[in-house]
Amino acid sequence: MMNMNINEIQRRLVKILGEDKVSTDPVTLSLYASDPVSFPMIPEDLSKKFVVVMSSNIEEITEVVKLASRENIPIIPQGASTSLALGSSVISLSALNQLETLKYGIIMFTGSMRRILEFSKTDRYIKTEAGVRIDELNDYLDNNDTGLFFPVDPASSRAATVGGAVASGAGGLRGARYGTMREWVLGLEFVDGLGRIHRVGCRTVKCRQGYDLTRLLVGSEGTLGVIYSAILKLWPKPHHILRTLFYSERFIESFKTFLDIRERFGVPLIAEYLSNRLVEKIRETTEIWFGDGHAIITDIEIEDLSLVDKFSKEIESILARNNIKSYVIASNRDPDFEKIYFLRKSMYPSALKTRKMKYIITEDIVVPITKIPEYVEFVETLRRRYERDIEVGGHLGDGNLHPKLEGDLDDPKDRDLVMKIGREIALKAVELGGSVSAEHGIGTMKIDLLIEEFRYRGSEASIDLMREIKKTFDPKNILNPGRVIPIER
Repeated sequence: MMNMNINEIQRRLVKILGEDKVSTDPVTLSLYASDPVSFPMIPEDLSKKFVVVMSSNIEEITEVVKLASRENIPIIPQGASTSLALGSSVISLSALNQLETLKYGIIMFTGSMRRILEFSKTDRYIKTEAGVRIDELNDYLDNNDTGLFFPVDPASSRAATVGGAVASGAGGLRGARYGTMREWVLGLEFVDGLGRIHRVGCRTVKCRQGYDLTRLLVGSEGTLGVIYSAILKLWPKPHHILRTLFYSERFIESFKTFLDIRERFGVPLIAEYLSNRLVEKIRETTEIWFGDGHAIITDIEIEDLSLVDKFSKEIESILARNNIKSYVIASNRDPDFEKIYFLRKSMYPSALKTRKMKYIITEDIVVPITKIPEYVEFVETLRRRYERDIEVGGHLGDGNLHPKLEGDLDDPKDRDLVMKIGREIALKAVELGGSVSAEHGIGTMKIDLLIEEFRYRGSEASIDLMREIKKTFDPKNILNPGRVIPIER
């Protein structure tokens, strides 16, 4: 490989795929290498080091990986570039770090493989290629009146691909009730680091095939295999939803109210939190306003519209008992229903538009639900200590919070401070019984934090076990090298 330059790599790939599926064009590379927000930070010499390929089937993936394995060429699988947080953030710190570190490589774009391959309403599964968007999948189910849906809904569901969601172990707003991708992937077709095709899992909920290779791939961030297709479990779509948005001056008041609603109605479909300052930012940028203060949104499933009034009165009683005076209750037939959801979806765009510094870094941690008030107060302490905008929002129903930190990563001194604050944000979650990452992944930027988490648990040998798993799937370490675990090339 030492004698093979990027032009030779391109020539060999064109021979496999054809000219229309291989490119070293700088603009094309920049678009596939990272997300739009990080576009200005893309290395200028990208086209001298990397080539992008757009495979359209598993046979093409296999041939590209075999070439890469023979010649020891790194491969970076890429979906729709929507992954977030310091693991792979809104400024793609992981991607940029990887692009700057690697001497050469192939960026394998899987987003053009967008076919739905199988569907069974009776068996409640759907098989899709890796490039199918999450919203496309649900549109297909809606348009065919199936009464089913795929519950995992990352905030970027309009663009996020099935393959990317599997690789990142994506979660989303419905995580409180439905969990993450780990609970919904029944089977996978993927290519390992030697170019071998694997078809694992089943079209059934119960499936024992020795070690669970399917779920081992979920959340592996492209380090164990390139995903071609996925068999996904489906679920009956909720008949009706009662959505409640309520505000309080102090977070603890809203939090206690959420617990009371959860106690009465069971685990909500969604339970989302927006800090009082995020509410202000959303109002400023979208003109959507229902009230001031710390906001919580809950969705309760109801079987029949005739129960809307009864449940609404019960919720109002809970709100009154907790001295909550500002709120909105809407069924899925009310005009405010979608406005409330849009309010939550506006969390990051509004933070971005109102930032005072150059960048927004979205963190991703998880703590037990009982520890959320302590964690929110800790972040507020950091905000005061460093005199830096740090806003908290996220998935209250499963303890997955997303502190948003402003900073100037082009300034080495400020970048160091941002990393210091990010480290404190992450390790506090571990101290409280949580983890440094919940749904956005480890990437390159959280490897040290992951090691510290296992060290804190007295389980450092777990990292060694992961290294051995990586070597088994990818002996030459060509698949997304430098991500998830520390391995020398």
